[in-house]
Amino acid sequence: MARPRAAGRSSASTPDAATLEAYARRGRECAFANVRMLGRIIGAYYDEALRPADVRASQLALLWAILASEPVDHKTLGRLTRTDQTTLSRTVDHLRDAGLVRIEAGEDRRVRVLRLSPRGRRVFLRAMPYWEEAQRAVAEALSLTELAAMSKAARALMRSQREAV
Repeated sequence: MARPRAAGRSSASTPDAATLEAYARRGRECAFANVRMLGRIIGAYYDEALRPADVRASQLALLWAILASEPVDHKTLGRLTRTDQTTLSRTVDHLRDAGLVRIEAGEDRRVRVLRLSPRGRRVFLRAMPYWEEAQRAVAEALSLTELAAMSKAARALMRSQREAV
């Protein structure tokens, strides 16, 4: 239900309304919103492509990061994947519960290290042909070189922001 206006006042005539209207027209310029939407669209595309392998794109990406770095501790994995520790712990727990990841004590018993389990390696290998197919299709629609360059530039932006603080 529309909210009644005060008598004699038009919301479009207020300075705040004009400013809001100007920003509303600029919404498609927002780098954050565009990157988030791109991530959701591409994520959904990869999720659908990976469905026959019974793994989601985010899970495959984490399995890949573990495989490339194993044995890898939580803190290092979080830094490599730019994932906060709470989210990472929850996701790793799901992978462990699915039998895809093993968690072991590191040389320092306080540190937990991750490795793909034998099942995790099989799932990873089963998913890769579907990933290759999705990757080819995405590469036809988007420049992977430009995406990699944007990712590199974003990491540099993040580093410069940290250094400025």
